[in-house]
Amino acid sequence: MAHDRLQAIERFIRLIRRQHLPDAQLTAAQRRRLGHMLRCLDGREEQASHFEVATALFGRRLVSAADWHDSAFRYQTHRLVRDGFKMVERGYRQLLRARRRLS
Repeated sequence: MAHDRLQAIERFIRLIRRQHLPDAQLTAAQRRRLGHMLRCLDGREEQASHFEVATALFGRRLVSAADWHDSAFRYQTHRLVRDGFKMVERGYRQLLRARRRLS
């Protein structure tokens, strides 16, 4: 993992020097999902309900109180919170591990 850690340190140094080098290991969708997970965790830490977190994340226009019980946004919010807690508890180091191509 030394190589992966060195790459992460290099990205961090470039970031603080404003020479941002995007992480090639994560796709845009993965980065977006990780951001959503962090926002969900922040909301839950502030004692917000899942409904409140979902409306903050997806917008009041899309998340309806009337349809909340069977809403896809409800299930997605629950998954994001669950996966966020897992990431904080034990999985955040997976972000440092590079996916290597098999030749």
